[in-house]
Amino acid sequence: MVKTSIPDLIKNSKIALNLDVSDEKDALLKLIKLLELGETKENLLYNSVLQREEMGSTGIGNGIAIPHTRSFVVTDMMIAIGRLKKPINFNSVDGKPVSLIFLIVAPPYAYHSDYLIFLGKIAEIFQESSINDKLFKIEGDENFKEELCKLFF
Repeated sequence: MVKTSIPDLIKNSKIALNLDVSDEKDALLKLIKLLELGETKENLLYNSVLQREEMGSTGIGNGIAIPHTRSFVVTDMMIAIGRLKKPINFNSVDGKPVSLIFLIVAPPYAYHSDYLIFLGKIAEIFQESSINDKLFKIEGDENFKEELCKLFF
């Protein structure tokens, strides 16, 4: 397994910038479907993500959630990003609804720490509410990815 750069992870991520969801579970399911793993793997991954959410919400505040899990259904780290049409309750630490969700999935046997590095970087960047305003408005998947990459450097 080769170490992947953050820009490459973002470039290869799946994105839905106008995701229509009714609640947290619906959002997680739709983000998992973006990964196109097939029904059986998607169901396993969905259950894994729900189990992780039961341990504690991944809503980090400022309208952002970072659900994440490790699973044998993937062989490399995968990211799905959803910007919601309407904010939803995600039991965030600040009690505010979530509009932007980063789903991160990695295999349990990764030899490097891309998963934890990316997770930590997103959490760090989005602790400042003003820094993410553009991501809530920008149109086009490639424009969104480009703007997201700028936040990391």
